[in-house]
Amino acid sequence: GEVQRSWYWGPQPGEMKSEPYSGSPSGTRLVQYFDKARMEVNDPQGDRASEWFVTTGLLVAEMVSGKQQTGDRQHKPHRAAEIAVGGDGLSADPDAPTYTSFRPVASLTGPGANRATERVGQAVTATIDRAGNVGDEPALGNYPGARIAVYDDVLGHNIPAAFWEFLNLRGKVREDGKTVGDRPLANWIFVMGYPITEAYWARVLIGGVYHEVMFQMFERRTLAYIPSFAPGWQVQMGNVGAHYYRWLYGGPLPQPRVALPSANGLPPNVNATIEPQAATPGTNLSVSVTGFAAGEEIVSWFTGPDASAFDARISIVAGPDGGVNDISVPTGSLGPGQWAITFHGKVTRNEAIAYFKLAAPATATPVPVSGTPPVGPPPGTATRTSQPPAGTPTPSETVPVVPTEPAGGFVLRVRPGYGPPDGTFTFEASGLNGGEQVQVRFTDPNRAVLYPAGTSEGRYQATPEGTLSFSLVPTAAFPSAPPGLWLFELRGLESGLEGVTGFTLR
Repeated sequence: GEVQRSWYWGPQPGEMKSEPYSGSPSGTRLVQYFDKARMEVNDPQGDRASEWFVTTGLLVAEMVSGKQQTGDRQHKPHRAAEIAVGGDGLSADPDAPTYTSFRPVASLTGPGANRATERVGQAVTATIDRAGNVGDEPALGNYPGARIAVYDDVLGHNIPAAFWEFLNLRGKVREDGKTVGDRPLANWIFVMGYPITEAYWARVLIGGVYHEVMFQMFERRTLAYIPSFAPGWQVQMGNVGAHYYRWLYGGPLPQPRVALPSANGLPPNVNATIEPQAATPGTNLSVSVTGFAAGEEIVSWFTGPDASAFDARISIVAGPDGGVNDISVPTGSLGPGQWAITFHGKVTRNEAIAYFKLAAPATATPVPVSGTPPVGPPPGTATRTSQPPAGTPTPSETVPVVPTEPAGGFVLRVRPGYGPPDGTFTFEASGLNGGEQVQVRFTDPNRAVLYPAGTSEGRYQATPEGTLSFSLVPTAAFPSAPPGLWLFELRGLESGLEGVTGFTLR
């Protein structure tokens, strides 16, 4: 009762569970549900002193996309999260927007997807309904909290004043059992993640009364602004943890009003076309992709019916128009089921995703009668590996980590994957030639290419075992260390091996 503000977690802890997670040594991760979020430990052997040892799950990104994250880079399709993001629920208010309603306007495949233009100083007047239709109500922009205060350029979304003030709120908190004042209530990026949508208004039933509410989806939580509520309660976090628990473990949900899968049951392709979209294993598919930078290097991976991911071994370069046409995708080593192939730009991090189904032939293949053994997959056919491509360790962002190449042996790692600019980061490589010279470089969020201080343009030497490990503090190693997504690139000067992976300064 000493303060009057809305809940950050809820009145009490919720259920604790062990859930499947392929990125953990045990194949599971410990989670605990709260009304507003879920806490999770992805790597029990990680640094317990790190702020990111316990993370807040990417629950909103998962429910909006309809994909449950089951590993560092593994997702599996789940039912549409047709649960109202706020208010009394669909049973009382069937027109309220749901998590699925925001899918058409959300940034779910990385920077560039549904990116908004900067509108600082303007007002939020856009509306959204349960079917995902976007409208405009200029009068709603007159509320003081609707004025846009900040543009977040990570995924490209504007944050209105009501939410920005809430994210940076200071006040009384408990530290070591004592009440202290004028402290930040939270590191908002840790708690919320980055915004994945713009803010939208909706008319929602709350306690039996209709209110104008402004919603915005972030990676980990949602925010709602209800101007008619008392100060201290006008901005609230949604009950994301409770909603996610219902999404995974609850009963049936209504059918979404947003048009989602295509007629063949596959999700819509992202920046890609594919022909044919249904075939038998062994058929070569033709894929065309768009949205990359001219001349950009592009890597690829398959995602299988069991949500496992592995290197597709198709590395290409974008043309002058940022696209590549008629990429031949062999399927000789793939089994029946629903598949996806993802093409990932190493610079822009743009992704093109093509979905397809493989079905077993109608008749069995005849058994050879001669002594000639069956012919194996053609050269260049993707071969499944026991582990998915390595990249940034957990916790993972909505933006997938960049895979390393080639899949067989050469691996880059950054530990931790997230941290402050004045923190210590360790960069590792394995699979190099023993004792070879390597060159490393870093690309900051502003696309500036940097080499660590004290090195000759990033030159290091691998150990006789073909490994490399060095640590640095970004604020000491570089002229500046702006927050955001950084790239760590390495090239073996003798072996020619090249790889890239990402990490985030926050």
